[in-house]
Amino acid sequence: MQTLLYVFPMTTGDEVAVRQAHDNLPVEALERGLGIDQLVVFIGSGYYALEVTVSEGDVQANIHRFLDAPEIRALFSAIRPSVQNLPSPDAGTAEMPLATAMFLWQRPEMDDSIAL
Repeated sequence: MQTLLYVFPMTTGDEVAVRQAHDNLPVEALERGLGIDQLVVFIGSGYYALEVTVSEGDVQANIHRFLDAPEIRALFSAIRPSVQNLPSPDAGTAEMPLATAMFLWQRPEMDDSIAL
């Protein structure tokens, strides 16, 4: 399992417009299988972040399948005026502003299924 965090600058004050664009988040496209297993979206303080989890297959191929889906392209088009540097499907992951977890601490009584 691989979880990636993409962090993008966004225009402060555009949070409402970006949130409204996510009212139409294409959950059905995610459910039909775009190669990702979990998507978490963060917004605030001039930043927009996507946390994407892939559990099977080639991570880079799955990320590109996700980014190339018409529904995700439409979402990104809707938020592009407010969010800078959103990735395109043809960009290499090395060109994307992303990070992956390098350390996770949790209390011993926490569920072991989320450990890295």
